[in-house]
Amino acid sequence: MKLQIALIGTFLTGAAMADSTLVYNNAQGKEATIMNLSDGVVKMTSNEGNTKTDVIFRNGQTEFTVIMHSEKKYMTFGPKEIEMLSDVSAMMDNMIEQQMANVPEAQRAQMREMMAGMIKSKMPKQAPVPEYRKTGDSLDVNGYGCDVVEKITKGKNTDDFCVAEYSELGVSNSEYQAIYGMMKVAEKLAAQFGNDSSMNFEQIGQVLPVQYDMNGVKASLVKVSHDDLPASAFQVPEGYQKQSIPQIGM
Repeated sequence: MKLQIALIGTFLTGAAMADSTLVYNNAQGKEATIMNLSDGVVKMTSNEGNTKTDVIFRNGQTEFTVIMHSEKKYMTFGPKEIEMLSDVSAMMDNMIEQQMANVPEAQRAQMREMMAGMIKSKMPKQAPVPEYRKTGDSLDVNGYGCDVVEKITKGKNTDDFCVAEYSELGVSNSEYQAIYGMMKVAEKLAAQFGNDSSMNFEQIGQVLPVQYDMNGVKASLVKVSHDDLPASAFQVPEGYQKQSIPQIGM
C-alpha cells in the first residue's frame, strides 16, 4: 500500500510539473501561433506572414524578449524599457533630450517646442482599454468546449473569441500566471500605441482562447500537449545579435 501511495504521489508531482504546448491553426490549416508554457515563463511563436517571431515573457522578471528569426536578431525589454514605453509623454521627453544634447542652450526652448510638435503629429492616438463580454453562446472547437466572447472597443465589437478555463486545457496555475502577466503588459502597451493585439480576459475569468478572430486573423486550437520542454526552448538561439531599442527607432 505504501509503495502504491508513493508511486501515485510521484506521478501526480510529475504531472503537476509538466509543461504545456498549445497549437493554433489558421483558416488554411497552417500553424498560426504556438504557445509554449513552463513555470512562470511563456513563449508565443507567430508564423503569420513570411516571418517567424518569438516573444518570450518571464513573469517573475517582467521581461520581454522578442526574437526575429529571419534577421537572427533579438531585443530585450526589461521593467525600465516597459515603463518607458508605457508612458508616451516620458518617452517623447527622453527622445527630445537625446536629440538636443548638442544644441546650444539659447536655442533649446524653440527647438524643444518644434520637435515636440513633430513627434506628437506622428504618434498614434492612444486606444481605450477594451471590454470583454460573454455572449451566452458556447461552441465545440476541435473537441474543446468554449464560451463565445466579444471584445468591445469604443462601443464597437472589434474582435471575437471563444474561451475556456485554463485548467480545462490542462494548463497549471503558474503557467497561466505567466500568460496573465504577459497580457497585462501587452494591453498596457497597446493602449499607448493604438494597435491593440492584446487578449486580456481578466474581466470574464481565468480563461485562454480556444478560437480567435482578431485583426482579420482567425485561428483555432488544434492540439494541447504536456511534454517537458527543454530550457533552450525559452532562450535566444546562439549567434543571434542583440538589437537595442534606439536602433529600431524607438
